[in-house]
Amino acid sequence: MRQRFTVIEGGAAAPGAVIADAAVTGSFGGPVTWRIDLRKPLSIGEGEVAAWRALLVRSGAADPVHADPDYLLSAAQHQAGGREIVFALAWAVGAGPERLGAVVPLALPHTLWGHGRIVLWQPHGTAVAPTFATDSAAAVREALVERLRELRPRAILILDEPAADAPQDRAPAPRLAALPRRASIPAHSLIGVRAIHAPAPPVTEWISEPHRIRDAVEAFLLLDAEVSTAPIIADPSEAAMVRVVTRLFAQRRQATVALTRRDGAVVAASVTLGVGAESVIWKQVAGNVAPERIARPA
Repeated sequence: MRQRFTVIEGGAAAPGAVIADAAVTGSFGGPVTWRIDLRKPLSIGEGEVAAWRALLVRSGAADPVHADPDYLLSAAQHQAGGREIVFALAWAVGAGPERLGAVVPLALPHTLWGHGRIVLWQPHGTAVAPTFATDSAAAVREALVERLRELRPRAILILDEPAADAPQDRAPAPRLAALPRRASIPAHSLIGVRAIHAPAPPVTEWISEPHRIRDAVEAFLLLDAEVSTAPIIADPSEAAMVRVVTRLFAQRRQATVALTRRDGAVVAASVTLGVGAESVIWKQVAGNVAPERIARPA
């Protein structure tokens, strides 16, 4: 017996969704039908990225930073965890020029042990949801189900939005060798010396110029490697994503690295993505300076 395409939505399985007429008016100015393109991250071009960002603006995305293609496409390339990630691009056809109406990230099942389950995908540690144009979600889902039924007739599509992975500390990286402690002068021999010069106050520099971001990110990663129990640099996929995402966001002036120095040495750092009220502190590390000391003043 051949298993039919199945849709699981809200935890209840329904054998085969009944597809209604996909023509809707919505916010597109007239009746449209939907074309679903399934694209791998590396195959999405500049025109589609521009349409994606325009969709984020039209839909009023709640988290435009993590929903941005520079972030999601980088995460799909570097932190897919062995899964095949595709992006379903839903194009409205029939009311003037084609217009992107939805972007739905999907994780496809492995051919051998994937159990035939197609699920909505989120990068680790984020709760970003698929992006839909106003009044298009129901029609796009119907068109998406029909498209996947054609391609994977024996698959199971799970439309529940996945819960974001809770942020967890990275596993400690193995230490190859401990650095020997430097010989120091006995404390009783330094009486009165430390009182001569007061500790220099920390000074924070905010770097957003594209040509300086690379070195600033390396300074951030170096400090993280020195003070964190599980450095980012120990995970090649995460380190690559940090470098790629900051470079891409910096090209649009939407990345800022804050470096806090004391006596010339970097003692705290943070990476912020986005601008204005929509910006988020993406990564942060502090040695002997409290994190709030590196926050940009209002």
